[in-house]
Amino acid sequence: MANETSYGFGWYLKETDLAMTRYMDQNLQKIGLTRFHWQIMNRIHLSGFAVKEKLYARNYLGMEELNEAIDSLVRRGWVRIVKQTELDETKLQFTEAGEKMFPEVAAKVKEAGEQMFAPITKEEYETTVNILSRLINHMNAKDFE
Repeated sequence: MANETSYGFGWYLKETDLAMTRYMDQNLQKIGLTRFHWQIMNRIHLSGFAVKEKLYARNYLGMEELNEAIDSLVRRGWVRIVKQTELDETKLQFTEAGEKMFPEVAAKVKEAGEQMFAPITKEEYETTVNILSRLINHMNAKDFE
């Protein structure tokens, strides 16, 4: 399966993720956004709100960078912050302007995604996602005692 010139599986995963971030950032920079802005906006769209402390982007960004991404959406007037002191969580919600802007941003992301995955077939994509899902489930279920 591997030869002397191949890298480990993890290297390919990390390089793919970095390349995806660069690709999306380049496509979204035309409207002043990044992949992480999109992740925040999409989470709000899917759930009606996002919890800052639970955002997936926090796995990739430092707290300062995450705050800047959120603050930039607030400055645009697209997102408002609702502090939930009893839960010690910060909820993010769309403003009316954010709701109206979301479809335009989503269309740009969809177009970029189609271009990004152009070299692979739908079947290859589905096979890759299936394999990665099985690996994730296997490793998460493994008992390492």
